[in-house]
Amino acid sequence: MTMKTKKISIIFMMIAALIVFDLYGAPMGKLRVTVLDSTGKPVAGVKVTIQDTVDKDLVFTITTDKSGIAVQVGLQNHVVQVTLEKEGYRSIVKNIKIPVGLLVEERFTISTMEEGLQQQEAGDPHVQAVHAFNQAASLIREKKFAEAAAALNKSIALDNTDYLAHYYLGVIYFEQGKFQEAVEPLTKATTLNPGYANAYRLLAAVYEKLGDKTQAEKYTKLAQEKGGKTAADVYNEGVAAFNAGDMDKAIQAFDGALKLDEKFSAAYYQLGLSYVNKGENEKAVAAFKKYLELKPDGEEAETAGSIIESLK
Repeated sequence: MTMKTKKISIIFMMIAALIVFDLYGAPMGKLRVTVLDSTGKPVAGVKVTIQDTVDKDLVFTITTDKSGIAVQVGLQNHVVQVTLEKEGYRSIVKNIKIPVGLLVEERFTISTMEEGLQQQEAGDPHVQAVHAFNQAASLIREKKFAEAAAALNKSIALDNTDYLAHYYLGVIYFEQGKFQEAVEPLTKATTLNPGYANAYRLLAAVYEKLGDKTQAEKYTKLAQEKGGKTAADVYNEGVAAFNAGDMDKAIQAFDGALKLDEKFSAAYYQLGLSYVNKGENEKAVAAFKKYLELKPDGEEAETAGSIIESLK
């Protein structure tokens, strides 16, 4: 049984996002979606899937009513990926930032498959680029990365100005372990959108995999400057403190990560290890139990369970 900690690099696969949690119980955000057809009439029966890009297990599904409206409450202050689907219509995927306690209203125009084909036949490269991007988004959700990469390359060839197309191409290369290939599209994403923190954050993860600590630190700093510290950043500070043998500092950092994201299971696990090293067994057991509650089948579940038994 090893207590060797593992440094985590968070990849936001569909998107990328700042991790923010209001410790003091600020009200949750709301999203109101209005879906219209190309003539401006409301479209009922559109399936709206809302996936939190931080907590990817947090997914809501709502459906538009006869007025073309669907509302979801109880959303955390994260970026969510919104997918619109209805048989006979082209799917739409969009990332939306949910502010603390506020209502976000988004209006979508959804086109039929026939309309989409007509637009493409009209030779509009932007429309074709959007269509290719949407195809890629669906393929990424299905983890068909090779096909998704081909669709994104097609989208970029048609319209080289969409930073998200470059970003997601970088995400795919990262997922495939093609770290060197991920550098170019991610760097392009930061050029097109210098304020996009997630691209810097993923570049940091890429250079970490490539063993270039200087570049990894550079892009981590840039990501924090653009988007602030995430729970993962604070967690990694705890990892560094743990490995240096400073358990007090490690505990402080892991607690800080959990204040930003109360479902950050790895922080509970490392918090448990830190308390074990300090001989504070009751606190260690409580932390390991919280880890197992969140990740009963997690990578460290067996180890956590064994430590709990040994501390009884």
